[in-house]
Amino acid sequence: MSAMTWPVPGPVADMLSRSLANGRMAHAYLFLGAEGSGQAETANYFGKAILCESKGERPCGDCIQCRRFESGNHPDLIVMEPDGNAIKIAQVRELQKAFSLKSMEGASKVYIIHQADKMTVEAANSLLKFLEEPTTPVVAVLLAESKTKLLPTIISRCQVIQFPRRPVGVVAEQLQGEGFPASRARFLAYVKQSLGAAKELAAEERFAEILTLVVQLTEEVAARRNNALFTLQEKVFKQNWQSHEIDALLDALSWWYRDVLHVRLGMESQVAADAHLERYRQQAMSIAPEQVLSMIDTILKTKKRLQSNANVQLSLEHMILQLQEG
Repeated sequence: MSAMTWPVPGPVADMLSRSLANGRMAHAYLFLGAEGSGQAETANYFGKAILCESKGERPCGDCIQCRRFESGNHPDLIVMEPDGNAIKIAQVRELQKAFSLKSMEGASKVYIIHQADKMTVEAANSLLKFLEEPTTPVVAVLLAESKTKLLPTIISRCQVIQFPRRPVGVVAEQLQGEGFPASRARFLAYVKQSLGAAKELAAEERFAEILTLVVQLTEEVAARRNNALFTLQEKVFKQNWQSHEIDALLDALSWWYRDVLHVRLGMESQVAADAHLERYRQQAMSIAPEQVLSMIDTILKTKKRLQSNANVQLSLEHMILQLQEG
């Protein structure tokens, strides 16, 4: 099997590769960056490389450790995500318990904490102890959008790595290299800033459905009738969409209005989905730039609300009504 490649090539990957090669890894890393900047894929790849048994390039993708990692049940890897809208102390205690059991002699262990900025203070303090006195060779990778909600004591224990937003052109080229048509590659690269996140969105079973629905909803919102609420009912609620599908819908919707804004401001070359230029022009005619900005803001606030377990139907209906007010 050919050597595997880092999901986000560049200075971060080079630095992590060097520390793997010379065995000088920090106990804890804090990956900072917006969703889609490639930090989650990099954390996974790095975790796989740490656990890989190869004497050459790591990860090799072939050894038993790499295969266990791929199958999602590696005994020395723990991935933690918020339970509801917070990471709670019970989750950190579970982690400590799992890692205090003697595993294979001297084997490294890795844990990855998604949305680490959602730790409760108790959970953070409990984790702090663990960061200071790991029982076995452990590497922690914490992911967060920004430092603001993290305890300074946690930040000071980590090697902080910043993930910049990836240039759209780079991601679009990578996608085209993987066989995506140019216009779809461009759209996906605009909506998601990393190859992994873009491919995940394209692999959504409902991807085509989501795009069709965005066109329909924006047309109905522009017409300012109540059809949009009926469309949601028929196409989304009755079909029992999953939360990740609704999240993808909101992403695509916010990008649609960004495109409308670009057209309204005379920046048509910045548009993500140029196939819809005519529709954008139509929708942009009847709307002021600050109105479009507030519509994008409404969509992003809805996305955040749903991440905090708000009622899906009420939140989306409320969003549609706000969008119609412009």
